[in-house]
Amino acid sequence: MKKILLTAALVASLSGGTVQTVCAQEYDASASTSLFDFNPFNDSNLLTLFYNALQDGRNYPTMEEFEAAGFTAMDIEFVRSHVRKREIINDQSNQLLRGVSNTRRLWLNVPMGTGKTTGGYPGTNTGDDTYTMWNYTHLFGSWNHGLFQAPGCWIDAAHRNGTDIMSGIKFFESWTAGSGDQAYSKLISEKNADGTYKYVKPVINCLLYFGADGINYNWEDASYSNTDIIRFHQALYKEAERVGFDNFHIGLYTSVSTLTAGNAESLFGSKTNGKTADTFLNYAAGDFTYGIAASENTANNTLGTVDGLYAGVWIVHMNRRWTSLAGNSIGAVLWGEHGNSRFWSWNVGDDASSFQSNYQALLERGFSGGYRNPARRPTMQNSGNDWSWNGTTPPLSTFGGLATYFPERSAITSMPFRTYFNIGVGNSYNYKGKKTAGPWYNLSTQDIVPTYRWLVRSANTTTVATNIQPEFTIDDSYQGGSSLRLTGTPSASGTDIVLYRTELPVASAGTYAKVAIKSGIEGNNASNLYLILKKKGETTYHEYPVGNTTSKNWEEKNIALDLASGDVVQFVGLRVKGSTSGNYNMYVGKLEINDEKTVVPAEIKDFTVEVKRETTKSLAVKLNWALDATGSTRSDWGMVFNEDGNVDHFEVLYKNGEDGRISAISHVQGWSDYIGDIPMSDGEDPYIGVRAVSTDLKTYSDPVWVHVSRSSNVPAGVEGDVVYGISEINPSSEGYQTAFDTRYITSVTSTGASVANINFTGSKQQDGTNYVDGTSSVLKVKQGDKVTINWVYNSASDGLQYCTMKTYADWNINGYFESKTDELIVEQGGEKQNNSSNLKPFTLNVPEDAVCGFTRMRMVLSDAWFPHPGPTCLTTKGYTLDLAIEVSGANAERTPPADTHDQGVSDIPDGLDGDLTAINTLTGAVSSAVVANDCINLENVEKVWIYSADGKLVNFTKDSPTSISTKEFPPGTYIVKMQSGNVIRAVKIAI
Repeated sequence: MKKILLTAALVASLSGGTVQTVCAQEYDASASTSLFDFNPFNDSNLLTLFYNALQDGRNYPTMEEFEAAGFTAMDIEFVRSHVRKREIINDQSNQLLRGVSNTRRLWLNVPMGTGKTTGGYPGTNTGDDTYTMWNYTHLFGSWNHGLFQAPGCWIDAAHRNGTDIMSGIKFFESWTAGSGDQAYSKLISEKNADGTYKYVKPVINCLLYFGADGINYNWEDASYSNTDIIRFHQALYKEAERVGFDNFHIGLYTSVSTLTAGNAESLFGSKTNGKTADTFLNYAAGDFTYGIAASENTANNTLGTVDGLYAGVWIVHMNRRWTSLAGNSIGAVLWGEHGNSRFWSWNVGDDASSFQSNYQALLERGFSGGYRNPARRPTMQNSGNDWSWNGTTPPLSTFGGLATYFPERSAITSMPFRTYFNIGVGNSYNYKGKKTAGPWYNLSTQDIVPTYRWLVRSANTTTVATNIQPEFTIDDSYQGGSSLRLTGTPSASGTDIVLYRTELPVASAGTYAKVAIKSGIEGNNASNLYLILKKKGETTYHEYPVGNTTSKNWEEKNIALDLASGDVVQFVGLRVKGSTSGNYNMYVGKLEINDEKTVVPAEIKDFTVEVKRETTKSLAVKLNWALDATGSTRSDWGMVFNEDGNVDHFEVLYKNGEDGRISAISHVQGWSDYIGDIPMSDGEDPYIGVRAVSTDLKTYSDPVWVHVSRSSNVPAGVEGDVVYGISEINPSSEGYQTAFDTRYITSVTSTGASVANINFTGSKQQDGTNYVDGTSSVLKVKQGDKVTINWVYNSASDGLQYCTMKTYADWNINGYFESKTDELIVEQGGEKQNNSSNLKPFTLNVPEDAVCGFTRMRMVLSDAWFPHPGPTCLTTKGYTLDLAIEVSGANAERTPPADTHDQGVSDIPDGLDGDLTAINTLTGAVSSAVVANDCINLENVEKVWIYSADGKLVNFTKDSPTSISTKEFPPGTYIVKMQSGNVIRAVKIAI
């Protein structure tokens, strides 16, 4: 895997979603070159490390051994998960659809996040994949990552919801040169002197160290049937069983579509030798696996079970033979695609907010059925299940839903329980409703998802109701980045939104609930909202009023619950009841059920901050830490689970100066985090902190702080700079490499501007994003101007004529392109066609009330055979050009849409309003590297890593070096990463 060098995409992620005017691979002297370096994470490298550790009597390498092999402690933690997988409630009698087998399995063999190598890792792209349907998913495939290198944050989310998740995939393709299959096959076939396989224990030990649940193969040559390969995989299952790794998986896809007596041993296993793999039976081009009944019979005869046998289907389309799943118990695996999930790549939206809302609704129609309610599903059909919008009809509106064949799953079995309805992304990070940091994406922040999406019924009945509609939204949040929104028309009798199936044991009579709500309406108003709980053995819900709202802002309500010791809460939801003067619109940002029990969490240790970008107005940092806990059942493998230290999650803190006011800027389940945009004022003295939050959700460890000394070599930030989201090519779209060569704009000119016309000249884009910041070219206009925009593109073979185009202008200069207003200037081109005659000059109508000043025009082109993504997401084989517009005039100016978020300074986090100065404060001096006299001269450096421009580690030196000779380095550009104390920085040098 190649290290990702700085591109416009990276600059965007490091600057809180802003695409800035930079040249490819140019960056501030204080900035690191990439968010993550996964160059060392190849399977042979890792297996060798774990094998060598085993020879020294250890199950895992020391950190010194990792570092010597090119790994950094920081990046290792982003690959690990410390969340133990929760157990699923196993009670078919309480399922929504009683006739669906509670042992039937669904395997989503799709990518995580957008793109290969770094897809799914934390960043600032709010238009990234936030998969949330863990409540139907038994196994997740992590298709876009190599073995042992899946994002730990996705593993966190999967495990919290009781889902098993792979650590990545290995490709075996005899027709692909350099696929690595022969080397890997030879490696895993090697034996010890006693005849056992050399790398069995290293594979299991590696997975246990990182926290993932298995490995995944796309094995399209025949070598999977070699005896040594079969026995190696069977030995892996036996070793996993020996050490208590009960949810270990080997996912195996081959060209075989039917399990037979002749291939069962190599694909699935036998009673004699045990299990070989979880088998992904090959799909039949545009259909499901054929021979389902025969395969089931073979599985029962050879291994005694069908658990682990999956009928495959390719979801490039959803018009598949879904009814073939009726009348059998085989699992199903949905595959598609190599770089993005098909659910994600078919999603559309006008901006990040609508993109995320549409995505969650698309997932809901795919899983819960076209009505987004698993209790009311369209009849399952094998056709008419369209991925794309049909006018105003959303995609998959007629689909019967995967819930037809697979049971909902819940892992909520212990008190207390809390959710902020976070899906893992936000336009800002909010603490109790108020912004504390900029845009972010991190699935380690994702809460336990609702069991039902969405089970809406008339109060205390099983009658489906449609008058209240629930949805996830990132438009506002109480803590994190998203919330639950309820809209519609309340009824006098009430409407129930059944959210969670649970097994919550009540241990004391002091049980209470907390619910945070926001109506956006001033004054004292009825919320019309009730918390509802159903206890085991009862048929009706207990109803608890949430109470009135007293302002337009977020409010947290405390509710006493009439529960007794020994009660078990089996269902949790909300009820909307009463009447309103207008349409009902209520945000719910927190739902907690808790008791009086307190538990002290373990303390934080080994906290390190890596500066990724800093200006005088902002700071971007990577963080990692460890938990000072012992007694883990996996301590022999270097794994400490959060629960071993009585920890639910971690809270990241910020303060300006040792005595500064503290704010919460993130919370995660993992031992690492990336904060891409911490806003600061001139002269701030940043301290970054972290503390553990107890499993009781109200007790905290002492915060540990790192003082990040400011570099004197940082660019000036500008207060109030307008920022825009990214729009660039999707590096996972098939054929995107060709688009770099053929799809670009060569010129943009204009006529009719009152002040000055524009004259932009473009060429093939060089940094691999197909985004061009052309804002040095300025169109100068007056309010009310009508300007003709002439543009020319490369029309060579497979040029932009095979795209659709949308152009936007930010007339209110608020940093967003509002697509449903006159900020969408023009749409050109039709779907699935050559648009040579459609991509032509257009008129730019400058509104009479346009805000005066500098703003931006954005031209976005995307492949015509896929949905156009809008102004701020990834294009399919597309191209984006930003140009500047300077508006002048004397007319009254329009006002931007109102910001409905709570305003003002955020609350001090709970438990941090005492005297906490000088407690657990670590620091590190500003490191520097200067090339002179055939040496890299270092200052304030304890460890140094030097990388070539393509991401290869060429030097690692510890023990406080002061200089490194350059005589052995070929001429070129290098990245020098330096650690001083608990702070890491990096610079670029030329030799």
